[in-house]
Amino acid sequence: MSWLMIVLVVVAAFLILMPMLTYLSARRQVGRPVDSAATGAGEGDRLIYFYSPKCGPCRSMTPIIDRLAQDNPRVFKVNVMEDMETARAFNIRATPTTILVKDERVLDIALGAKGEVQLERMLRKVA
Repeated sequence: MSWLMIVLVVVAAFLILMPMLTYLSARRQVGRPVDSAATGAGEGDRLIYFYSPKCGPCRSMTPIIDRLAQDNPRVFKVNVMEDMETARAFNIRATPTTILVKDERVLDIALGAKGEVQLERMLRKVA
């Protein structure tokens, strides 16, 4: 096997494993207690949207979150570039990430851009 082939296999493995590890890390957060005093993302049952202004999928999802936040006071946006402490408290590794908190525990985590229907379905879990 040539060196080029070995390098290509290693790069391909990296590209496949990194998203998988990010997903598994996020799934481990489900059920974890949330310290509301340590986070700047509100209190009580809520949907928290972590985004970055430079993220392409975030730019497409942010208007949807803005519409939902107008109708529902339990929707919060956290810019990870400005509020790194809250992002660290929730162990955010990728944007966009949407976290559903119920009874001060992480109930659900959604990685990547989601549509309005999916987000409304998440919100109904805490209604």
